[in-house]
Amino acid sequence: MTAPEFEKSLSDLIAKGEKKFLVNLKGLDYISSAGLRSILATAKRLKNEMGEIMFCGIRDTVGEVFKISGFHSIFKIFDSEEAALQ
Repeated sequence: MTAPEFEKSLSDLIAKGEKKFLVNLKGLDYISSAGLRSILATAKRLKNEMGEIMFCGIRDTVGEVFKISGFHSIFKIFDSEEAALQ
């Protein structure tokens, strides 16, 4: 239900010139196919803009979905914000 809002928020930031994103998913217990599509659409747009999206704080259930979908090999994934920022 929040996938369109997520995609629009990042799209607005991209339109303002932001190119690099670190998304902390520590509060996310579930991700749907719509959520995965939003991430891919945003990543595609960022690629065209020479930007990137990275993730951290992925919990067990969402981590499994990332592995099954192949996202773990497409995106940079870190254990924490601190690790990502290093």
